[in-house]
Amino acid sequence: MRQLQLNIELQLDARISDFSGPSWGPVVDAVRQLHAGLMNRFYIYGAAGSGKSHLLSAICDSYMEVGKSAIKVSLLELLDAPIEAITSLEKYDLVALDDIEAISGVPHWQRAVFHLINYNNEEGGQLIFSSRFAPMELKLELPDLQSRLTQAVSVKVPNGSLYADRQALVHSVLARRGVQLDQQIIDYLLLHGPHQAARLLQTLEQLETLLKGERTRLSNMTLRQIFALIDEYGQ
Repeated sequence: MRQLQLNIELQLDARISDFSGPSWGPVVDAVRQLHAGLMNRFYIYGAAGSGKSHLLSAICDSYMEVGKSAIKVSLLELLDAPIEAITSLEKYDLVALDDIEAISGVPHWQRAVFHLINYNNEEGGQLIFSSRFAPMELKLELPDLQSRLTQAVSVKVPNGSLYADRQALVHSVLARRGVQLDQQIIDYLLLHGPHQAARLLQTLEQLETLLKGERTRLSNMTLRQIFALIDEYGQ
């Protein structure tokens, strides 16, 4: 078998159905309310790698599937862009702003996000924010923006510590992609692989790529190589 090596930087696809583990229930319920128009601002937070960006992408995809316009933007990547760039987001039904903590210490971007929220309210649009920090923990210089964010419905995403959450995520993704992995690999990944959703998905993606074209029945040596890789990128 060729030399195995994981590149953990891939960006992956995700669907709302992937987040079907028991701890994700409050998050998915909030997304349903968002779809039903029962809320216009939604704020998710959790540690780096916990799946926030994947979830935002999944929510945007779910909007586009029903004919609405949606976009996900990382504020961390937008900081170097002209401030006018944010006005291009006004035309979307749903705007998902990732890494909201990135505008801490950048007052002109805080004002821009504040104006986007006001415009969204007037036009009936919806906004999602994600951060490593809860709304009250953000260190923003603009009190009005801090107030708007703390008023949003906020939910903390699971950290992956529950086995059932990881199992549901892996099984859902494999079934959706029509991929079959040796059960020994799945079991080892769930027990010894990364716990947080983003890194678990990235590791799973790499394993799918590495095992493409391999024999259905893997040798003990190959399995040991795979287990060693999972250990390397585990918790």
